[in-house]
Amino acid sequence: MKYAIIDIETTGDKPKNFKIIEIAILLHDGETILDTYHTFVDPEERISPFISRLTGISDSDVYGAPKFYEIAKDIIEFTKDTIFVAHNVSFDYTVVRREYRRLGYDFRMDHMCTIQAARIIIPGHDSYGLKNITKDLGIALTQHHRAIDDTIATAELFKILYRKAGGNFTTFIKKEIDTTILHPKLDVHLLDDIPNKTGVYKFFNEEKQLIYIGKSIHIRKRIEQHFKNSKTDKGNEMRSKIAFIDHYLTGGELIALLRESEEIKTEQPVYNVAQRNTVFSHGLYSYYDQRGYLNLHLKKNTLTEKPLVTFTSIATAKKYLEFWIEEFELCQRLCHVHKTDGVCFNYTIKKCKGACISGETPEAYNSRVESLTNDLNFKGESFLIVDKGRTSNELGFVAIKNGQYEGYGYIQRFLLRRNPSNYVKFIVRQETNRDFQSIIKMQLHKDTKLDIYPL
Repeated sequence: MKYAIIDIETTGDKPKNFKIIEIAILLHDGETILDTYHTFVDPEERISPFISRLTGISDSDVYGAPKFYEIAKDIIEFTKDTIFVAHNVSFDYTVVRREYRRLGYDFRMDHMCTIQAARIIIPGHDSYGLKNITKDLGIALTQHHRAIDDTIATAELFKILYRKAGGNFTTFIKKEIDTTILHPKLDVHLLDDIPNKTGVYKFFNEEKQLIYIGKSIHIRKRIEQHFKNSKTDKGNEMRSKIAFIDHYLTGGELIALLRESEEIKTEQPVYNVAQRNTVFSHGLYSYYDQRGYLNLHLKKNTLTEKPLVTFTSIATAKKYLEFWIEEFELCQRLCHVHKTDGVCFNYTIKKCKGACISGETPEAYNSRVESLTNDLNFKGESFLIVDKGRTSNELGFVAIKNGQYEGYGYIQRFLLRRNPSNYVKFIVRQETNRDFQSIIKMQLHKDTKLDIYPL
């Protein structure tokens, strides 16, 4: 397998307008450099003073250099049958794709990021930026922010990674979308304009009927995954029907989860079958045993019993319950995760205080269980859960009033800090339901960066 290690320098305006001013490509087999391609590129516009200071490249350097369209064919031929490799590949690859898109050509290559690979193959470094990681590893970097110098340094890093990985980069190579298997009406170029931020996305068929709703903290990457070969027949079937895409950003994940849940139940997309009625199939329930100990157990949800909290699957439920057993020093036997008539495993390693064999009083044990159950309920409280906004000067919020979910919205930072009650002017009200309550409870446990503003 051959690799094309690539670095570019650009005009550095807005990302959509970046134009290449220098490109360097080293063909590599993992051990040695096989060939080299390097040139300045005339961007057909002035280079800003900032970029000149950063890169050392001025207008005079690119004067008379080939324009991108004049080298476009050479690059394709030079990189044929290789893997596109770069340090922060999402930048270099995206800019190169946009340059080709301006020429009406859909440039696509399987690609790999040396930053992502290095974090896993050689963990423990404070920074994986090219300047810092090469310094840590003793790799010479003569002139940072020059394409040829950065590419040579990246090639040395790549060789180290290749040897430590035993020449197997399978898990780090991102396969490109095979456009021949997509719906002919789908404009895949639109993906380039979708940011890798948190939001909700929607798929429509050729009749513009909504067929699927999803959410992700990296929506472009998630959408791209749908367009690659699926492991299921259902996934491949849905992919073949996607003719149009829509999306919107939500700032934080909590609002994305709430809006996704609401729209799935309202719109009933055909490929969201499992989520149309309820997203949450299992719940955590409690009862007192004959000895007076408060037991916890997981089971499928019913219409007749009210769970403490619900989960999307039994696997997720077990994961959270194991975490809470550890956090609150609960008994595995009384949480029904260790079936025994005697001591639970945690008792043998001194992580259970002995409730399984009446080694502590029901009152002492139940107080810790109640601490957990209190955490899982809002107890009539009123507060805002504050998260990232869609822009830098706003915040997203979810409102809880008298223990019930009230709605979500976005508010300017200064208005919230001046008086949290200002939220009422910006709230999008939603009728509360069990799914919403569970989404909020679980996200509060999962996301420690959420802020709470009492009302």
